[in-house]
Amino acid sequence: MKILAIDYGKKWIGLAISDDNNRLAFPYKTLENNEKLFSELNGVIKKEEIYKIVIGLPLNKQMKPTPQTTETENWAEKLARQINVPLEFYNEIFTTKEAEKSGAKNQHAVAAAILLQSYLDKKS
Repeated sequence: MKILAIDYGKKWIGLAISDDNNRLAFPYKTLENNEKLFSELNGVIKKEEIYKIVIGLPLNKQMKPTPQTTETENWAEKLARQINVPLEFYNEIFTTKEAEKSGAKNQHAVAAAILLQSYLDKKS
């Protein structure tokens, strides 16, 4: 059973998954944020045997909510109605900037992997 991390964006959704032991995070894929998104996420959840989803929660440097925080929370509410997997929010501060620094082509999925690895490290 694996954990799925989601880096939410208005246009792109970055995904990362853990290994079976929930110790390591790997960039998985980037999905377009469109009308097919929830069915594509359901497919990933079934295929990868996901038991929990961690969603990056964007906060500012003072750890306060921003308009993006509200948008992410609203999107997560819609997601929760479409899937049968528990959701958890986790602070994603600086994950996008770290992903950009990596120079990776799949930066959205890399940002999700950075988020997930941080989450996994805190839980171990």
